[in-house]
Amino acid sequence: MARVLVVPDVHGSHEWEVVKTYPKDSYDYIVFLGDYFDSWENKWDDQGENFLNICRFVDEDKEHRKMLIGNHDFSYLSGTRDGSNCSGHQHSKIGVIRSLLTENLDLIDLAFEVDGCVFAHAGFTNYWVGCMKQHMHQIYDEWPDDETGNPGKVWDESEWSIQFLNSHWHKLTHTPGDETFEYGFDELIDWHGFMSGSGDEVMQGPTWVRPSSLIRDGFYPLQVVGHTEYAIFEPLSLKGDKGIVIVCDSPSHKVYGVIDTNNVPTPKTIPEFNAWWKNFEKSVLDFKSEQGSKMDYTKEMIMPKIIERFGKDRAEVIYDLYFKE
Repeated sequence: MARVLVVPDVHGSHEWEVVKTYPKDSYDYIVFLGDYFDSWENKWDDQGENFLNICRFVDEDKEHRKMLIGNHDFSYLSGTRDGSNCSGHQHSKIGVIRSLLTENLDLIDLAFEVDGCVFAHAGFTNYWVGCMKQHMHQIYDEWPDDETGNPGKVWDESEWSIQFLNSHWHKLTHTPGDETFEYGFDELIDWHGFMSGSGDEVMQGPTWVRPSSLIRDGFYPLQVVGHTEYAIFEPLSLKGDKGIVIVCDSPSHKVYGVIDTNNVPTPKTIPEFNAWWKNFEKSVLDFKSEQGSKMDYTKEMIMPKIIERFGKDRAEVIYDLYFKE
């Protein structure tokens, strides 16, 4: 059993700081799921200082505090064609963000695994892992040498693990032309799709794939991810043919607390989640329509009515999503 305090996508927000208030005996690990940059609300210089504060916090206990990389972070490192194709990409800050990341890259992994559960920004599909294994063959296979009689060696795929992937990741730089730059590796980490610009296809990797593709072709039986803002009120547990995916990111990037790898939330299928979401949104929009004649959605006026209809625990989220200007 492992108790993991999960911090979803940061995007410049200070929501993560709530983890400092959790008693240390209430969790075993803290895992940041990435996307430290690109915010519509928190401007520069605050984004940069916030990232450095997270790095300092993780560096105090690297054994139990983990930072993972997201697509909005890798977009500043990447030397591939699609490196800057993230919404909100700060083109004027490419240099400074790249420097912040490269100076602290020893703290940042691609994924984290504990007790059979894999944590990543977006997750791992069978298809993508197969592509990465092919890349590893290109790097580690040794071809026969006729002159020396070397019979050659084929990379053993049983070596594949999250630890192996992170180890290879930390051997590389991400500057084209450097000796340890691997274009193929960076291309697989970056946006790697063909049909969906949002990343909803099994070809995408651990910084880009979306939950509906992940549960169709998940490589690991239990994965915890951010990247997609499905966790409106609490972490959303989804079940597919290949396992369970727990999505932790929300529009507010709120920290929902500890995930116990031996006691995961009851999962929904995608159709069940879609049906729930459709009914929920209809009830909110019907309520909003009832208030439409007043055309006054000030928080003081509307919040008591939202609490009465939907409950106190959900009122703030509903107001921010549907009524806040």
